[in-house]
Amino acid sequence: MIPSESTTARTAEFPARSHRGFAVAVCLGLALLTVLIFGQSVRYGFISFDDDRYVNHNPALEAGLSVRGMAWAFTTNLTKLSETAEYWEPLTLLTRLADYQVFGFQGGGHHLTSVLLHLAAAMALFGALWRLTGKCGRSALVAALFLVHPMHVEAVEWLSARKDLVNGLFYILTLWAYGWYAARPNWRRYLVVFLAALAANMGKPMAVSLPFVLLLLDIWPLRRWPGEGTDRVRHALRLVAEKAPLFLLTFGVAALAVIVQRDIGAVDAQDMVPLPWRLGNAALAVATYVAKAFVPVKLSFFYPHPGRNLNVLLAVLSALAALLFSGFAVSQWRRRPWWTVGWFWFLVVLGPVLGLIQIGDQAMADRYSYVSFIGLFVAVVWQAAEWGPAIPATVRPAVSWALSLAVLAAYSTLSFFQVQTWRSSEAVFSHGLEVDPENYVAHYNLGAELWEHGRRDEAMRHFHEATRIREPVLRAQLAAADAAVQRGAYDQAIPRYTRVLLLMPWNSELHQHLGSILALHHEPGKALMQFDEALKYRPEWIQPRISIAVVLIGEGQVPKAEAILRDALAREPGNHDAQAMLDMLAVKRKKP
Repeated sequence: MIPSESTTARTAEFPARSHRGFAVAVCLGLALLTVLIFGQSVRYGFISFDDDRYVNHNPALEAGLSVRGMAWAFTTNLTKLSETAEYWEPLTLLTRLADYQVFGFQGGGHHLTSVLLHLAAAMALFGALWRLTGKCGRSALVAALFLVHPMHVEAVEWLSARKDLVNGLFYILTLWAYGWYAARPNWRRYLVVFLAALAANMGKPMAVSLPFVLLLLDIWPLRRWPGEGTDRVRHALRLVAEKAPLFLLTFGVAALAVIVQRDIGAVDAQDMVPLPWRLGNAALAVATYVAKAFVPVKLSFFYPHPGRNLNVLLAVLSALAALLFSGFAVSQWRRRPWWTVGWFWFLVVLGPVLGLIQIGDQAMADRYSYVSFIGLFVAVVWQAAEWGPAIPATVRPAVSWALSLAVLAAYSTLSFFQVQTWRSSEAVFSHGLEVDPENYVAHYNLGAELWEHGRRDEAMRHFHEATRIREPVLRAQLAAADAAVQRGAYDQAIPRYTRVLLLMPWNSELHQHLGSILALHHEPGKALMQFDEALKYRPEWIQPRISIAVVLIGEGQVPKAEAILRDALAREPGNHDAQAMLDMLAVKRKKP
């Protein structure tokens, strides 16, 4: 429902021409900061942490911006489940296709696109806040903080996180469009808001918070939320009803994302992390995000979920602190509404990724701060502006500029060096272990990287360390998987074995076992991959070769199967299974 003019925004139209020169200077400054901080990354390559799956080893990208490529982008994980993409994220996939079309699999070009998307998001944020508040200088400072904050480095430098950049850009453009719509509501302007929100959801299904953020903007700075009068309830309901199409859109896309993640086994962790621990980690994560917003140090590509080792006392204290500050924010909704809007913006945007529905094994992630921190930046900058009159007028401009530049310089310096931790796979994983020596994901991935470069002894040390840290969870997963196999529930066993092998990739016996189950489950391609992995760590083992031959025969590739069986006999001349299969194939060939 479109509100009447009586509920339209009490805010200025787009600022006067007198400020346009300042706006150009701000955009040039943002561009310069982008080059200084992120320009170094155009020399970087891909990271062996999902990049190999979704980017540089993704055969679907080789279609480029063809009809086939665009059909893949719009249908993947919508009409059919695919491991070539993480969600239904067509706009993100289109950017990947465009990267391949222009740069091929040259990492620097892909990084350049991510850097430009981040710059575009910062400029859009400047424009959106200026439109919404009419405050040019404050909007510029918030945009600069957004651009240079170290917690946002991950979204820019990790190419697999491209979806966060695309989502963030269109999320911000939706806010800008909403400010334009609120100044003069009509269906044409609302359609622009809806299309921008659709684009945000097509980048990544994290825009479920968007209608709630728009309601917060109705409180401030748009002041569309009625505070007095007998009709205030009716007006409030009309504002909520106005967002109904957006609620349907965002919740529908979010539900699709949960279904996809469940089908690929990423949501399977819920039975390993009971609800009380998930709630405790969510409270602790909120406190950690706030701390890192102000002191962004010890940043890592992965923060392991504490599970049952959660510090309960710290989690309870964090929850109490969040509740108390929420009460303070509510109490300020008339006098200092930026605290109400900024704090609840932060909480609402973070809500879907706090792990109440646990997807993956992380406790939190730097990239989740990309849009959520905007609320905190707005609250702090507007509060600082309110305190400004306490400074003598003669030195106020100098003090304001000095403090702003000091903060930006500090964050820019931290971000410059944080970007360098993403220069290679080994650098990313080694830095993760510097931050947390018990980071089992860093141990496993560093081990895999070292193994690929022939440093086998170092790799095995990291593999065994990862197993030691996660031993209780691995034992439980194996027991559940074995029980599922005994029931014939292969679809339940396969994701559990797969999760175990993520931390025990050297376990050739388990690769062989999983391959056999996949073959029984009529997934020959995945079965062959597991048999190949078994041979990777035990190259002389005969059994995986025989299993590969069996699968190939079932797929009608008899000549390839015979070659593999002869190779098995050459390695182990007395192998009866290989000889028997060759004899059987010879008999079949002689039959008319």
